[in-house]
Amino acid sequence: MTPKAITMDMTMRDGEQRAAFKEALDQMGVTLTSSSSFETAFTRMKEVADRYGQVPGHRIRAIVDEVESGMEILKGVSDSFR
Repeated sequence: MTPKAITMDMTMRDGEQRAAFKEALDQMGVTLTSSSSFETAFTRMKEVADRYGQVPGHRIRAIVDEVESGMEILKGVSDSFR
């Protein structure tokens, strides 16, 4: 399936945004390994959506890959040394 973009309507409540993100992940066939991974990926996706207005499917996949591989943890560590 071709990844679709998520456009986050800022008038949507947080629960609706989470449901839209979960639906996009389901359509892409992506399953996160834990609820904390979902929360981390959702937070990162919201940061991207706030900045650009939408998050294309390939960026969603990259966010999930970063979270699942632990790259988010390493990013936080490297940022603390700047």
